[in-house]
Amino acid sequence: MTDWVGQENQATICRVTCGWKRPELSLDAVRPYWRDAHSPAIARRDGVYEYRHYPLDPVIGDLFGALDGIETAPPSDQQLMWLSDVRYRDQAGLDAFGASPPSDVKAQILADIEMIVDKSTTYLVLGDKARTLIDRLDDPAPAGPPAHPTFSVFFKQRGDEAPFRSAINDLADRWAGAPGVVRLRLNLFEIPDMEAERKAGYPVKTHPQEMQYQAWIDLTLEDATIARGLISPAEAVALGREVRAIHAYPAPAVYTFNHGGSPTLAGLRGYPAVAAIRGLNANHQRDPGLLRWMYGDVAPAAGVR
Repeated sequence: MTDWVGQENQATICRVTCGWKRPELSLDAVRPYWRDAHSPAIARRDGVYEYRHYPLDPVIGDLFGALDGIETAPPSDQQLMWLSDVRYRDQAGLDAFGASPPSDVKAQILADIEMIVDKSTTYLVLGDKARTLIDRLDDPAPAGPPAHPTFSVFFKQRGDEAPFRSAINDLADRWAGAPGVVRLRLNLFEIPDMEAERKAGYPVKTHPQEMQYQAWIDLTLEDATIARGLISPAEAVALGREVRAIHAYPAPAVYTFNHGGSPTLAGLRGYPAVAAIRGLNANHQRDPGLLRWMYGDVAPAAGVR
């Protein structure tokens, strides 16, 4: 049996990008475009080990109950609209990603950022600062509405980095052992390096520093009500010494576009094809020979998820 948590944790470099759409664009138009046009293009770039994308709904301010002294409900016009978690096994993978595709093609991919994005921030996560602690999902590469309530929980630090990171590590360890927690992945962000992003050719539209986050937990629960028991009043007091904000965004869907170093079916064909194949149980459309004939060497030699 494959150790899916161990496989995820082979990634040593992660780039977590989250942001807002341009105000004149419809969210109903942006979400399917990002899912079915932009993300499959990213999935076929070299060097990607894992790639999950999360559209985000408005923050639930009382998901964990009352947390005195901790901000839980940011203004609606400052809330994120999506998150993309792109992971690489090592520096060689990140370098390969940066070198592909050819510059004229890459320009067309990056044109999506100019077209869609109002503000976005890319956070770098290194080594064991990004790790999956638990995953009891039936599908290690989910695509579509999640089987259980799923939340992107973001944190802002109150003071120094070291005690903040220690507090978030302790919180993640405690949550991972709590009954009803299905999946938990922790990310402790580095300070965004805008100059590195510019050198990589990405348009920089970084959030102002006061709006930036310092950690993210990908959290899936058997039932959303379980969240009320994850932070006791005493724990909230201790946590509040290091954490000034906890913003819990529901994820109405999770799309996995790369898994274990290869594009998934959604990464090759887009999510509508995945939904159609599931609808008729047309698993012959997953055949490795068919997919390699359609997509060439980018398609995995084995079956896709």
